[in-house]
Amino acid sequence: MDNTEQNALLKDLKEDLREIKERLRAVEKEQRIIREDLLSGEVKERMQKRILEKHPKKIKELKEKIDKEISIKI
Repeated sequence: MDNTEQNALLKDLKEDLREIKERLRAVEKEQRIIREDLLSGEVKERMQKRILEKHPKKIKELKEKIDKEISIKI
């Protein structure tokens, strides 16, 4: 493996690691929010309120992004 291939591989690994860290932060944030909801005793109401706070356009963009990034293989 020459130096160019190693650099390309390293760059890909760094990008993958960055994406994994970003997703982990998002999961941790959602966990904190869910924990707060559970402790408040108003889980369903708080979750519905959070969903309604997001703009429909943003929800659609997020859904498309998730669909694009996540592929299910059988």
